[in-house]
Amino acid sequence: MSVAVYAWGANSHGQLGLGYESELCMTPQRLSKCSFVPQLVRCIRGGGGHVLILDSNGRLHACGWNNRGQLGLNSDDECHSEFSMVPTEFFEEVPVEFVSCGWDISGAITLTKRLYVWGSNAFQQLGICQRGFMAVRRPMPVRLPREEAAQRISFGLRFCAVLTQDQKIYIFGRLRIMDPPPIELDITATSLHRCNVMKIQLHNPNELRIVSLVSGQNHMLLKCVNLEAGGSRRIIALGDNKFGQSNAFQFEEDVRQLAVGWTHNAALLKNNSILLWGRNCYGQLGTGEFCEQRATPTPLQLRLEEGTTPARLHMGAEHGLLRTTAGEIYTWGWNEHGNCGNNATENICVPTLLKLPGYAKLAGSGAGFCYAIVDEADEETATTS
Repeated sequence: MSVAVYAWGANSHGQLGLGYESELCMTPQRLSKCSFVPQLVRCIRGGGGHVLILDSNGRLHACGWNNRGQLGLNSDDECHSEFSMVPTEFFEEVPVEFVSCGWDISGAITLTKRLYVWGSNAFQQLGICQRGFMAVRRPMPVRLPREEAAQRISFGLRFCAVLTQDQKIYIFGRLRIMDPPPIELDITATSLHRCNVMKIQLHNPNELRIVSLVSGQNHMLLKCVNLEAGGSRRIIALGDNKFGQSNAFQFEEDVRQLAVGWTHNAALLKNNSILLWGRNCYGQLGTGEFCEQRATPTPLQLRLEEGTTPARLHMGAEHGLLRTTAGEIYTWGWNEHGNCGNNATENICVPTLLKLPGYAKLAGSGAGFCYAIVDEADEETATTS
């Protein structure tokens, strides 16, 4: 069995891990050198110009832009064009369980539910406002109020959002909440490490439970479970709504997954339908047209072969990627840097099948680039990673 890593799109900061920097790569390129074992990759997360890969042993690997220390390698080099493992001692030898990337910031949660952040702190998005912390170049532990355990972390352009195990959300940095705030939420101001922090709680925690959160450039979506009726159909939205990206909905089917770009959203439902809404000037909604926006969820224009279903969605800044249970990769939207991997740079308004030399086991995206883990020997086996 031969499992390989492929990457395509913007490579101006070496974020494709190819060992060099270039303006773009319009077709998938095979990485010749990795600090990780491709078979053991658990997830891929991309930022503005950097990427983090988490393996099944809880080790983190980083590549790309490092101007603010967002790789967590404790390095002053502006870019790293090959992957390096983030030293495990930075996490006190505790395996990493969850990882996230923002534009120039990164974060992780360990198996012990401890939160670490690193990268830019220009807007106090690391949750600390002391002098000398404009940029943090290695993972820094952040103590939440009352030592609360972190469950999920998500980054916007200038903010960091942390969901705790007891259903509180802390927002560091700058996220403007539109007036009035969602009726389901109680929003208050607090302080943490001398830094102003927004604290969000559910108004009635006996009715709803927040199970995940995802962030765009200046907005955030919360996926909720209705404790009385069951199911995860309710989406709560916060932040800028210029393109309808903060419109919230009660779906008819349970939401399997939420994915968010800079100004657009996607929901994969239990019945395998995919709905997108928000900005669409680059065709990033995949609805077959270019338009300023779609304020309500619109179906993705894709018809899969019988027996094939969506496995996982990934949103770049203004483009989308779908991996299917058949190991296929479809891309659409903004394509200026070859983000869609189709050997062109014209924007695409419908999902287009990408040519890969095998079965895609897993995928990920950054602002203007994509990754895929490909089983070059077996195109039959299906996974749901």
